[in-house]
Order: sequence, then structure tokens, then C-alpha cells
Amino acid sequence: MNTAVTGPISTVEPREHVPPSVHRGPRIAALAVADSETVLSQAQVLERLGLAGDEFAEGIFARCGVQRRHLELSDELLARGLQDRTPQVEQELLERSIRAVDALEVDPREIGTVISASLYSLGVPTLAHRLVDHYAMDPTTDKYHITGVGCASGVPLMKLASQTLHDHPERKTLVVAAESMSSTLTRATPDDPKAKTVGSAIFGDGCAAALLSRDPRAVGPAILASQVHQIGDTQDAVSLHFSDEHSYLHLARELPDLAGANLLAVVERFLRRNHLERSDIDHWIVHPGGRRIIENVQTALDLCTEDVATSWSALADHGNIGTPSILYVLKDTIERYEPGPGGRGLMVTIGPGVTVGLMLLGW
Repeated sequence: MNTAVTGPISTVEPREHVPPSVHRGPRIAALAVADSETVLSQAQVLERLGLAGDEFAEGIFARCGVQRRHLELSDELLARGLQDRTPQVEQELLERSIRAVDALEVDPREIGTVISASLYSLGVPTLAHRLVDHYAMDPTTDKYHITGVGCASGVPLMKLASQTLHDHPERKTLVVAAESMSSTLTRATPDDPKAKTVGSAIFGDGCAAALLSRDPRAVGPAILASQVHQIGDTQDAVSLHFSDEHSYLHLARELPDLAGANLLAVVERFLRRNHLERSDIDHWIVHPGGRRIIENVQTALDLCTEDVATSWSALADHGNIGTPSILYVLKDTIERYEPGPGGRGLMVTIGPGVTVGLMLLGW
């Protein structure tokens, strides 16, 4: 499978005149993403899923903020049942992950922990095990695989990765988030719920790899603080539905409103605990979960259009790619704005649970 890869955003270089508080946190020392070269327009996805000509579907596809997505919707895959797709999808996830990790240009001997995450994971060994084997890492390398968290994974993944550095301070932690939303898409049937059509309109495939390090020479943002906030009585707002005939990721219509309702208070309390205000944040890294997700976060936090520009770009070019989505926005933010020493960023993720993730970054 051909894959388009963009390389690391940072490498290990000497740093000078960095505030002491920034030095204390582990750094995202490198970040890369990998996409398949199969890019489909919304019109092509409608056609392949048998939704062309459906007035409701065409309206949703046109208004959702997505223009194109990386998807593997071949006739061969669509003809297979969901279980039969597993070997192909697991292999695609591995190959895409290898390309992203290769772009980091890291010596595998420097890695002490591998953490992988994917919403799609029906087989063993896990992606983390396969990566350790592929790169012939030390057999004592710690490895973890997280599934079922999806869009809410970004913050806990980075937090877990940061904690592993306490056990291996002289080594690095590799985080790989890989998603195949193609694997959950099926052709339309007359009895499809509208929720299936909505999910078909926005989700895409993608992979991101990040390298965390406590090396004082490393550049890239430092992780200064993090928090996850689960909203009560929202378990049914995001759920993955499987049946013999089809599958889809169900998103409740009220999800964006649930996520945005108390977001301002949650964010301000988090910032106050870190002796900051919203005006102290230079870069907002907002989850591109869909048009209404971005709009509701922007409204709730009183952000300007430029504050969420990278989120809109990620949504338009990739759709919502679940687990790695927020890392795509972070990478684009660093490349577009080139944050300087003393700059601060706030990562905001929203996903199943419903869970809001917050991560404070410092340059």
C-alpha cells in the first residue's frame, strides 16, 4: 500500500533561554503522520457507499465541513463482512504505522516504551507488539495498546506516555495512533438509520506517531499539565454499532451541545490551577470532530476564526480520523505558526464518554 508521509516536526538540538518551568515537562520531541494515497472526494464516497442521489445523505456530506478523505473503500473491502476484513485492516494499520515511525528517524534502541491506540482492534498480537517485533527492539521494551477511546485518546495517551518516562528517564516513549475508519463503513441499505449516514460523511483513515523524551536538549512542546473530564449521563452519545449486515459509529445529534455546554468552566478551572487565563494561551489545538464540534468549542471558548484555522483544515482534508486527529492539528499548528520560546498551547479533545481532554503545552 502506498502511503504519503510527512516527517518529524522537531529533533534533538541544544536549547537556550528556556523558562525553568518548561524544562520540567517531558517533550513531544518529534511528530509525524502517514496517510494512504487513496484520497476520495465526498462525491466519490457517496457513490461507493451507494448514497449518491439520496437527498439526506448529499445534504449531510455537503454541510459537514469535509472536502476529501483518505479512505480504502475498494470494491473488494466493501464486499467483505466485518470480521473478514480484520487481517487486511490490521496489516494496513501496521504498514501505515511503520511509515510514520520511520519518518521520526529514531533509533529503536532508544525506545523504552511503545504505546499504540486504535478504535479498530479485533486481533492479537496488538499493534504495539508488532512494532516492537518489526524494529527488533529490546525484548524487555514495555508495550501497551489502548482501544475503544477514539477521539478522546489524545490527552490520556500523552499523559500515559509521560508517566512511562519516570521508569525509563534515559530512554524515549513511542506513541502510535492509527485508525482505519474504512473498516467500519458499509454500503447503504434501505433500513439504515440516519446516524449511519452522518458517520459515513465525516470519518477518515490516518496515523500519527509521536516521540516523547526527557532529554533537556529536545525541542518541541513540553507537556506541562493535563486533565480529562467525563460528562455524566452521556454514555450513549458516542457508540460503535456492529451487526451482521453493517456497522457505524453513532454520534448523538446533541453531542456538540453536550461537549460545549460547560466547556468554558472546565477550561478556566484547569487554567487557573496552572496560574493561567485564556488570554495566556497562544495556540488552541481543537479536535476536528466535525463542523458542529469545532463551532461549539469556538463559541464556548470565545475563540476567533484564526484560533481554529488548523482544526478546519484538518477536517476539510482528512475528516475526523478518531484517535490521531488531535496530533494532526498539533503538527499543522507547529508548522503554520512556528511557536517560539515561552509560547503556550492548549489541546482540547472531545470523544466517547463523553470525555473532554485538556493538555497544556509549552515551548
